[in-house]
Amino acid sequence: MSVVSRLHLVTDAGVLEGEDFFDRASEALEAGEGKVTLHLRGPKMSGRALWELGSRLLPLARARSVPLMVNDRVDLARVLGAAGAHLGARSLPVSMAREVLGPEALVGRSFHDPSDARSAVLEEGKPDFCFAGTLFPTQSHPGAEGSGPSRVREVAGAVPGVPVLGIGGVEISRIAAVMDAGAYGVAVLRAVWGSEEPGEAVTALLDRLSGWTG
Repeated sequence: MSVVSRLHLVTDAGVLEGEDFFDRASEALEAGEGKVTLHLRGPKMSGRALWELGSRLLPLARARSVPLMVNDRVDLARVLGAAGAHLGARSLPVSMAREVLGPEALVGRSFHDPSDARSAVLEEGKPDFCFAGTLFPTQSHPGAEGSGPSRVREVAGAVPGVPVLGIGGVEISRIAAVMDAGAYGVAVLRAVWGSEEPGEAVTALLDRLSGWTG
C-alpha cells in the first residue's frame, strides 16, 4: 500500500473535459511529484469516457510517482490498474473493494457525518484514508453552507487511526483552520484546477501543508 498523501487533487467532469486538461494535469503532477494523489472523478460521465481518460492519465501519474485513484468505479480502478478507488455512500463497501482490487490497493471513503462514519467502519472495515466534508460553501454543492472545519475533528473521533482529509471549498487561506482541526491533509478541486497556473497552485498548497507533521 502506498503512503497516503497530504494533498489530494480531485477532478470533475468540467475539469476533465477541458481542452487543455492534460497539459494542466502534467503541470500539476510535475509540481506535486511524489507528494500528491490524483482522483479521476466524473459522476455523470460514461465508463468508457473515464476509461479513456484514465488510460492517458495513468502513465503521466506513474512517471511522477503520483497514485491515481478512481472515484466510485471500483471496476474501472481494477481494469486500469490504478492505485486504488475512492468510495462514497453509494459505492461498493470498503471490504468488497479490497476483495476486487487486492491488498496492496489504496481504498478511500468519503463521510459527511460522524455517526455514518462510525457505523460504516464497523460494517465495512477501515479505509486507508477518508474525506470529511463538505467543510465550506462550494460550487460542487450549491446551496450548502458547509459544516466547518469542526467536521474533521468529529469524523476523526469516529474513525480512530484513519487519516482524515478535509474537503469542500478548501482554499489555501483555509488550510490552517482545517489542519488545526486535526486533519491529516486536504483534498481540493478548484484551488488547483481553477487556477491559471495549476503547478504553482500545487506548490503553494504543499508549502502551506508542510507546516503540519502530525
